[in-house]
Amino acid sequence: MFFDELPHFSKNILEALREPMQDNRIRISRVSSKVEYPCDFLFIGAMNPCPCGNLLNQHLECRCNELEIGRYKNRLSDPFLDRIDLNVIMQNVSADDKISVTSKQLHRQVVEAHIFAKNRKQSSFNAKLNDKEIEKFCTPNNEAQNTLDIAIDRFTLSFRSIKKIQKVGRTIADLDKSETIEKKHLLEALSYRRR
Repeated sequence: MFFDELPHFSKNILEALREPMQDNRIRISRVSSKVEYPCDFLFIGAMNPCPCGNLLNQHLECRCNELEIGRYKNRLSDPFLDRIDLNVIMQNVSADDKISVTSKQLHRQVVEAHIFAKNRKQSSFNAKLNDKEIEKFCTPNNEAQNTLDIAIDRFTLSFRSIKKIQKVGRTIADLDKSETIEKKHLLEALSYRRR
């Protein structure tokens, strides 16, 4: 499911997505009954850095004031954003930029990481692991755990955020073909948390 211009969607719609994004279930309650449907989807959202879209542009001037930028970003609640695993800020592309990795190479890396996880006797994707499976498959080594403990204190991470960081760290380690989640994997996972 792809939501372009994410902040422009109704707050009711975005907040209604919180439960399905976390539990992979849609619950509908009416006066006389409650119905639950399973749902499994990948959520992708895109947004500009500010209402005019030029805040991070090196060549164009941003026309927004701080109040407008704050209002724009505040349309997304913390509980909604907390359910998103990766936040990536895209940079401008220029004609001089060289492509270092092809789509075919990236696809191969993803397939190899998936095989690596399957060989670990893991039955589901890292993103879909439950708490018990996270404890089994996503335990950082001592140095990485110390880094995570510092991040928990510094950024006041929620339980949900900690689990997401562990799962993203596990995926980065899988791409690196590492049995353990090391400090470098955890630091990269932390870099994808929203700021």
